[in-house]
Amino acid sequence: MKREFLSLLLAMLMFVTSCSELLPGSEPGDEPTPEEPQENPQAPTYKAGDYYKSGLAEGIVAYVDESGEHGLLISMDEAYTQWSTEYIMLVVQGGEFSREDGARNTAYIKSSHEDWKNIYPAVAWCDAKNARGLSSWYLPAPTELAKAAQNIQAINATLIEKGCEPLATGVNDGYWSSEEYGVQGAYAMSMASGDFADYGHDKKAYNRVRAMRKF
Repeated sequence: MKREFLSLLLAMLMFVTSCSELLPGSEPGDEPTPEEPQENPQAPTYKAGDYYKSGLAEGIVAYVDESGEHGLLISMDEAYTQWSTEYIMLVVQGGEFSREDGARNTAYIKSSHEDWKNIYPAVAWCDAKNARGLSSWYLPAPTELAKAAQNIQAINATLIEKGCEPLATGVNDGYWSSEEYGVQGAYAMSMASGDFADYGHDKKAYNRVRAMRKF
């Protein structure tokens, strides 16, 4: 009799212990599950003229695509220099200079001569911004400069607000592009009109330079 009483007491203790592991009002199998990870917050969007800073990359938004998440930055400073110190005709391997992709043009110019920094001052100035891990500033193509010209008022408003020199819109408002035009010339964009000279500018002449990069 005593043995049967001990067996019954042991069974009751086991039942109480198993139930205490459940939350009040819960059923077996309702144990809480780990919280599922939340989705990443939505990527920031921009419009032309916005000030942009991400890590070491800093500039003014010159153009954005339909998503507002990607586009082109233009540098907050500029230089006044030559496209080339020599009359050399570059022959692009596998095609021609791009009217849309300044990064491609810049990469080719840099690979064309071991002394490219001295021969191509405009490209060298843009590339000098690629320090401390940056690698994407370049001398823009004509179409990329044209996109900046379309948004020049918004860009200049922010440049002035930041205490920087605005894009030129008067005399000597030409900006070098990365597209070559023959032995002696390269294309330059007028920011006031948004047009570039089809005949090209003398490579050894001095024009303004702004670097651009994609984001």
